Amino acid sequence: MAKLNADLLDDLTIKAAKYGDKPNPLRDGRGLFLLLHENGSKYFQLRTTLHGKRKLMQLGVYPQLTLSEARELARQKLKQVKVEHKDPVLEAKLVKQQNAKDADNTFQKVAEDWLAIKERTLAPTTHLKIKQTFNANVYGVIGKHPIGEIDNQLVRKCLLIMQKRGALEFMEKTRGWIKNVFDFALSDKLISENPIPLKDERLIKHVGGKFPHLESMADAGKLLRNLVEYAGSFEVASCVYLQLSFAQRPSELRCAKWAEFDLDNAIWTLPLERSKTRKHMTKPHTIMLSKQALVALKQLKVYTGHSEYLFTGRLTSKPVSDKAISNAYDAVFDDYHIVPHGCRHFFSTQANESGLFRKEAIDSFLQHKDKNAISAIYNQATYDNERKQIAQWWSDQLDIARDGAKVLPFKQA
Repeated sequence: MAKLNADLLDDLTIKAAKYGDKPNPLRDGRGLFLLLHENGSKYFQLRTTLHGKRKLMQLGVYPQLTLSEARELARQKLKQVKVEHKDPVLEAKLVKQQNAKDADNTFQKVAEDWLAIKERTLAPTTHLKIKQTFNANVYGVIGKHPIGEIDNQLVRKCLLIMQKRGALEFMEKTRGWIKNVFDFALSDKLISENPIPLKDERLIKHVGGKFPHLESMADAGKLLRNLVEYAGSFEVASCVYLQLSFAQRPSELRCAKWAEFDLDNAIWTLPLERSKTRKHMTKPHTIMLSKQALVALKQLKVYTGHSEYLFTGRLTSKPVSDKAISNAYDAVFDDYHIVPHGCRHFFSTQANESGLFRKEAIDSFLQHKDKNAISAIYNQATYDNERKQIAQWWSDQLDIARDGAKVLPFKQA
């Protein structure tokens, strides 16, 4: 019985086929051939036409590609040609190019592209923190993976490492930064969806609290008295004192530059690009300088006035590290744990409890964002005069705390 045209070949026929001095094509039907080479190799080929032009496609090597697999593959290719009017060879080339592009778009490469763009809007300290965090905690786990192949399970793997060591707040921030990188990749059409869900139940949620801070003016006085005996550098000691005096964000003060200070007019102008709340601001934040702050700054300028930064580290081209400042607080006050950011909470408590100033002026002093969006748009008041009064009042309070209660002379009758 004769074989049907669509089923001309079988394994026995292929094994019995003779090799010649030139390639011998064995026809299977519908354009599928098995080409026998003189060296004994066998290759499946599909021959067809597209838009009147001949097309020859290599399907695979027999027997690694079986006869049944070759027929199914040929059927799929013919469907692309006859029904979809696509060129399978070109399509395969495009897929190969896309795969190569996807392999090149690793998480680390995309993250570095994102960071390069965010450098225009992020505060330098925040930008550096993200970069260091990715290098230390993220790239080692998912950095070399093509971003299109990363799922939440893989991202969770590096986050669980941070969770295990108890860095819950830092872990949440890192997760948010990773999610931002995927959003960036999504906008560039490198991925079809962001694999990071809004919530991951397997990660422990950080419960925020207040920054550890001084509990009383008496404790503030003790800190200031101990600061006089501090064995560290004068730059660090000055930063500790001015942090308590200014009550500004630690990173904004630590990285302050002399060019930002107008000592003649007693004003520190914080550039927008260094301000944490710059997205909600139309002009730079100004900090009014008390008489005591001016004295401290002029003394400091003798030491670091030649450099760009107020508080220089070992390398005068860079500011002192946040770790050095934190260690100084531990050294000069060990009754209980406090951190530099806690100075803002401590000042706010004392200023509000004094009843001497309006809450709006105190919030402006602290550079707090107005939570009322409508109010933020219409209220452009800067409270300059009141903030000057607050700055001087607070420095005076710190002096009283440091020196103790003033002894009044007893008047005899």
